[in-house]
Amino acid sequence: MYSVLFTFLLVLFFAVAFSLQNAEPIIINFFSWRFQGSLVVILLTALACGVLLSVLASFPSFIKKRRLISQQQKTITELEQTIAKHTTTVDTDAVVIHSPDV
Repeated sequence: MYSVLFTFLLVLFFAVAFSLQNAEPIIINFFSWRFQGSLVVILLTALACGVLLSVLASFPSFIKKRRLISQQQKTITELEQTIAKHTTTVDTDAVVIHSPDV
Protein backbone atom coordinates (compact mmCIF):
# COMPACT_ATOMS: atom_id res chain seq x y z
CA MET A 1 0.00 0.00 0.00
CA TYR A 2 2.74 2.41 0.92
CA SER A 3 4.74 1.54 -2.17
CA VAL A 4 1.78 2.45 -4.40
CA LEU A 5 1.34 5.75 -2.56
CA PHE A 6 5.07 6.47 -2.77
CA THR A 7 5.11 5.70 -6.50
CA PHE A 8 2.07 7.91 -7.09
CA LEU A 9 3.64 10.81 -5.18
CA LEU A 10 6.92 10.38 -7.06
CA VAL A 11 5.17 10.43 -10.44
CA LEU A 12 3.12 13.44 -9.33
CA PHE A 13 6.29 15.26 -8.29
CA PHE A 14 7.94 14.65 -11.65
CA ALA A 15 4.77 15.67 -13.51
CA VAL A 16 4.59 18.97 -11.63
CA ALA A 17 8.31 19.61 -12.13
CA PHE A 18 7.98 18.81 -15.84
CA SER A 19 5.01 21.12 -16.26
CA LEU A 20 6.71 24.00 -14.43
CA GLN A 21 9.85 23.72 -16.54
CA ASN A 22 7.99 23.44 -19.86
CA ALA A 23 5.32 26.13 -19.56
CA GLU A 24 6.45 28.36 -22.46
CA PRO A 25 3.89 28.84 -25.24
CA ILE A 26 4.52 27.25 -28.63
CA ILE A 27 2.79 27.30 -32.01
CA ILE A 28 2.24 24.14 -34.04
CA ASN A 29 1.39 24.39 -37.75
CA PHE A 30 -0.21 21.34 -39.33
CA PHE A 31 -1.22 21.89 -42.95
CA SER A 32 -3.70 24.76 -42.69
CA TRP A 33 -4.39 24.32 -38.98
CA ARG A 34 -2.55 26.33 -36.38
CA PHE A 35 -2.41 25.29 -32.72
CA GLN A 36 -1.08 27.44 -29.93
CA GLY A 37 -0.57 26.22 -26.36
CA SER A 38 1.98 25.54 -23.70
CA LEU A 39 4.66 22.98 -24.43
CA VAL A 40 3.61 20.73 -21.54
CA VAL A 41 -0.02 20.58 -22.74
CA ILE A 42 1.06 19.72 -26.28
CA LEU A 43 3.50 17.04 -25.08
CA LEU A 44 1.04 15.46 -22.65
CA THR A 45 -1.67 15.49 -25.34
CA ALA A 46 0.69 13.71 -27.72
CA LEU A 47 1.54 11.19 -24.99
CA ALA A 48 -2.16 10.56 -24.27
CA CYS A 49 -2.88 10.09 -27.99
CA GLY A 50 -0.04 7.57 -28.23
CA VAL A 51 -1.32 5.62 -25.24
CA LEU A 52 -4.85 5.64 -26.65
CA LEU A 53 -3.67 4.41 -30.07
CA SER A 54 -1.63 1.60 -28.51
CA VAL A 55 -4.62 0.49 -26.40
CA LEU A 56 -6.88 0.54 -29.44
CA ALA A 57 -4.31 -1.41 -31.47
CA SER A 58 -4.04 -4.13 -28.81
CA PHE A 59 -7.80 -4.39 -28.20
CA PRO A 60 -8.55 -6.98 -30.95
CA SER A 61 -5.81 -9.25 -29.62
CA PHE A 62 -7.19 -8.88 -26.09
CA ILE A 63 -10.70 -9.84 -27.25
CA LYS A 64 -9.35 -12.83 -29.19
CA LYS A 65 -7.44 -14.11 -26.15
CA ARG A 66 -10.46 -13.68 -23.87
CA ARG A 67 -12.60 -15.67 -26.33
CA LEU A 68 -9.97 -18.43 -26.49
CA ILE A 69 -9.73 -18.60 -22.70
CA SER A 70 -13.52 -18.87 -22.43
CA GLN A 71 -13.61 -21.72 -24.95
CA GLN A 72 -10.80 -23.53 -23.15
CA GLN A 73 -12.54 -23.18 -19.79
CA LYS A 74 -15.70 -24.72 -21.28
CA THR A 75 -13.63 -27.59 -22.69
CA ILE A 76 -11.98 -28.14 -19.31
CA THR A 77 -15.37 -28.25 -17.60
CA GLU A 78 -16.70 -30.76 -20.15
CA LEU A 79 -13.62 -32.97 -19.77
CA GLU A 80 -13.84 -32.87 -15.97
CA GLN A 81 -17.49 -33.94 -16.20
CA THR A 82 -16.53 -36.78 -18.56
CA ILE A 83 -13.81 -37.92 -16.14
CA ALA A 84 -16.27 -37.80 -13.25
CA LYS A 85 -18.71 -40.02 -15.17
CA HIS A 86 -16.08 -42.63 -16.00
CA THR A 87 -14.37 -42.69 -12.65
CA THR A 88 -15.67 -45.30 -10.26
CA THR A 89 -15.45 -44.68 -6.58
CA VAL A 90 -14.73 -47.43 -4.15
CA ASP A 91 -16.92 -47.66 -1.08
CA THR A 92 -14.45 -48.19 1.74
CA ASP A 93 -17.14 -49.57 4.06
CA ALA A 94 -17.90 -52.38 1.62
CA VAL A 95 -14.28 -53.42 1.26
CA VAL A 96 -13.31 -56.26 3.54
CA ILE A 97 -9.69 -57.01 4.06
CA HIS A 98 -8.90 -60.62 4.93
CA SER A 99 -5.78 -61.35 6.76
CA PRO A 100 -4.25 -64.78 6.48
CA ASP A 101 -4.64 -66.98 9.51
CA VAL A 102 -1.43 -67.64 11.24
